[in-house]
Amino acid sequence: MLSWVERDGHAGLRVDGVAGLERLAVLPSELVGVEVGGQPVAGRFERDRQGAVFLPRFAFMPGTRYTLLIDGAAAASILRPPRAAGTPTRLVAIHPTAAVVPVNLLRIYVRFSAPMSEGWAARAVRMVDGATGASLPDAFLGADDELWDRSRRRLTLLLDPGRIKRGLAPHQQTGYPLVEGRTVAIVVDASFPDADGQPLAQGASRRYRVGPPVRARVTPGGWTLRRPAAGSSDPLVVELDRPLDHALLEHGIGVLDADLAPVPGRSAPGSGERSWRFEPDGAWGAGPHRLRVAARLEDLAGNSVRRVFDRDLARPGDDPLGLEHVDVGFEVPSSLRASARPG
Repeated sequence: MLSWVERDGHAGLRVDGVAGLERLAVLPSELVGVEVGGQPVAGRFERDRQGAVFLPRFAFMPGTRYTLLIDGAAAASILRPPRAAGTPTRLVAIHPTAAVVPVNLLRIYVRFSAPMSEGWAARAVRMVDGATGASLPDAFLGADDELWDRSRRRLTLLLDPGRIKRGLAPHQQTGYPLVEGRTVAIVVDASFPDADGQPLAQGASRRYRVGPPVRARVTPGGWTLRRPAAGSSDPLVVELDRPLDHALLEHGIGVLDADLAPVPGRSAPGSGERSWRFEPDGAWGAGPHRLRVAARLEDLAGNSVRRVFDRDLARPGDDPLGLEHVDVGFEVPSSLRASARPG
């Protein structure tokens, strides 16, 4: 009844001999001898001449047994073969890397070197008090679906927004997940299984000092630009006024030339998410350029160019802006020496 097929370079699960696709679901039932259960796999069934194929939203996990449910009852199961043994998966980074985070911190990212198993984050990742090592209960937003990127290499940990927004009942009842002036740590256990069901090469942690809240719109006009000289391939470095969200900073800024065409190149956030660096593929041309900043770009507290996350309704200046991006103009000087100026 079940078999593996390839569709557009991705694995699909063929289901034969059944009618009524709305009656079907696929559940991850076992991972290397460990019962996992949980929610049905997100995806869709498609009819073809031979029956139907289930195409998951995210790739099937090697080493995992999947069960076909018909009207909620188990009908058949199949094992996704594990990958060949190789280098153990590593924890690559925990973001933000800034030493100080605001008390209204909204997100933390954990990045891995290879795809990870789903359904284990609540057991393998925890936030603890930096002084006592005790876990901080209910710091993260409880959710049935973990927040992975498509490659399942980046996990987003969302602190409970209901405890961050001051006007909501959870905040009034229990306050912020963090306490200003204290230290906290994110701890990732080595037991966190990768997509093959193997533990990490080693666990890791990152400590933060909790600072005051940040409730102000991101303002690119206040950034400082260290400009390269025309004819060089030196990087453009943008010094930010505060740490920004690492994942959004990776893709939220671009460089345009005088004709508003994108300048090809590579970009990356700097240390502590306090800067952004752009290296062009070729030499800089002299004259006017622009930074194009997406309005969705956020700081660590969820404030974006467009709006303040926890805004005061009595402050009209914090009302959301109806825009998709803002531009910051800068001149690439023709002199051999780069210069700096506020953005």
